[in-house]
Amino acid sequence: MRRSEKLVLYAILLTAAFLRTQYFLQIEHNIDHAYPIWQALQTLEHGDWPLTGQSTSVLFANPALTGYLYLPFVALTRSPLSVYILIIALNTLAVLLAFRAVRTLLGTRPALIAAAMMAVNPWVIEYSRSAWVQSLLPFFACAIAWLLWPVLLRRSRNPFRRTILSLVMLMLMTQTYLLAFMMVIPVGVLLLIFWRRVPTRAVIIGGAIFFAVSAIYGAALWTQRDSVQRRLDDFSSHSSQLSSEAWNHAVRLVSGSDYALARGQLAPTGDWQLRQNLSQIAHYGILTVLVLGIGRAIFVIWRGRKNIGQVSDLPLQQSDAAIILLIGFGLPVLLMSYVGQPVHPFYQLLGLPAGYALAAWGLTTIFRPDTRIGVAILLALGLPFGVLMGINSARYYQETVATPAIDGTGALPLEWGLRLGRAITDHLPPGGIVYADEAQWTFNSFAGTTFPVVRDTRAPIFSIVPREGGLYIAPHAPGSDAMNPPTSATRAETLTLPDGWTITIDENPPNAADSLEISHPLEQASEQGITLLGYDLEKLETAYTLTTYWRIDSVNADTPNWLFAPFAHIFDESGARVLIVDGALAPGSEWHVGDIHVHRMTINLPALATFSASIGQYDSVSGRNVIFLPDYVPMVSLPLE
Repeated sequence: MRRSEKLVLYAILLTAAFLRTQYFLQIEHNIDHAYPIWQALQTLEHGDWPLTGQSTSVLFANPALTGYLYLPFVALTRSPLSVYILIIALNTLAVLLAFRAVRTLLGTRPALIAAAMMAVNPWVIEYSRSAWVQSLLPFFACAIAWLLWPVLLRRSRNPFRRTILSLVMLMLMTQTYLLAFMMVIPVGVLLLIFWRRVPTRAVIIGGAIFFAVSAIYGAALWTQRDSVQRRLDDFSSHSSQLSSEAWNHAVRLVSGSDYALARGQLAPTGDWQLRQNLSQIAHYGILTVLVLGIGRAIFVIWRGRKNIGQVSDLPLQQSDAAIILLIGFGLPVLLMSYVGQPVHPFYQLLGLPAGYALAAWGLTTIFRPDTRIGVAILLALGLPFGVLMGINSARYYQETVATPAIDGTGALPLEWGLRLGRAITDHLPPGGIVYADEAQWTFNSFAGTTFPVVRDTRAPIFSIVPREGGLYIAPHAPGSDAMNPPTSATRAETLTLPDGWTITIDENPPNAADSLEISHPLEQASEQGITLLGYDLEKLETAYTLTTYWRIDSVNADTPNWLFAPFAHIFDESGARVLIVDGALAPGSEWHVGDIHVHRMTINLPALATFSASIGQYDSVSGRNVIFLPDYVPMVSLPLE
């Protein structure tokens, strides 16, 4: 490489690193990004060594490798930040690997163009800084190309080692993400086409490693065969049809189109429409050169095949490069063009970096990069395009700065998620439970440790006073008053976000039940192991609020199947029932010995000065009541005053 070309490459890599690290703490961390980090925490703290990972929306569960790749980094830091640093570092390295792979096929300057397009593409930038199971697809796709393409072109000094490593990379790729198994097809087709150039023994060794690891995953799926069969039946029930989604997404990953439309519309600058219009102009230009590159590749193959047996005026290596690029870019598109499920942009990350190479090939067909005029034109076009794509990427994270809570507490930017995680670890007592309307994975990953999360934030209608203590975490919209802490809890902390949302953290200390003050104690035991401790009755302007307290004294094998809810029968002075009020359902899975369930019901009786009530609980699953002891009755009369 010339010195000037090296400087350009360094600039491209610095740009890639900058765009992937800017607004680092504004990366949105959601339930999908949290799962592999949570898996690593489960392994560290509970000794879980899963062979399958997160379930998919398409088929059965993903392989579990992603969580194991994150494991040492989570173990060292107990923070999601280390995982994101790892992902960004490897996916920035992918730009260099893409350059080196394309240089083998087309030369240095087309490879610089391809690397530059990958460095600034906002879709690829976003997918290069996410922690979900498919987060390392850019790295793996480029690493396989860098390792394998020189072998296919007979330009490798050590084809044996490169072949084995490329198949090991393919194994790692497929063991992180289920749909990455589709990468086996383009790799397999290339190995078949160029089989005379590939060391057979290396393919056997690499293939054995691939199949051995895949067999372990397959065996794990076999143990889940009933659920796998259900998912397969559901998947096959969707009728497939031809779709252009895969092609559109593959082009989008090259041209950056529609990113301004999909991301960053709520950024404070409000310039998304202008950016979208400019991006579309760039898109059509890149689409043109991409199609030209595909056409040139097809022409080269046709011309080369036409001259078989003659002295061809085209280098054999160029037709080989055309075959590699068309298969690398085209097969992932074709495989996802007849589907019955939505196709997402990141599915086409399998086609990197062949798409950039084809676009660069088309571009250099028009503007020769080996001339000063060609270089000047390419710079004049490329620099504004890179700036526009960089701005599009930045606007998404500026939007996140301005609206951090737009997707709730389950999809917070790292900055606020880590603050929430610190608040949890500061206030959660040992063995305590967190009550929040989010998955356990997300809060565990923010805090860097595991603890149970119950998805129940119905206070004050229903709340639990846990025996071991716990936290209630709830978001509140701008302008709304944050509710008072649930019964016996105190406000431990309030996070106020820039968009006006607040997140309250309310703390129940251990044995908070001992300090409960119940105005009308009863201590009424039952067959089901739940005791009515008593009640409070508060008169409002036009209604009454009846609060009942229930202690869990025992559970059994059937308890998780229960779905009890309290009720109150209201009677007038003559003893006639005039109203039935129902309370909140409390699943048996939330019954823990020593916990106290607090139910609040509103009784609307504005015209009734005097009334009486009887209360109980009813299980809508089994159709039975709580039976109170010692008289075995389904209701208890309240001595209202």
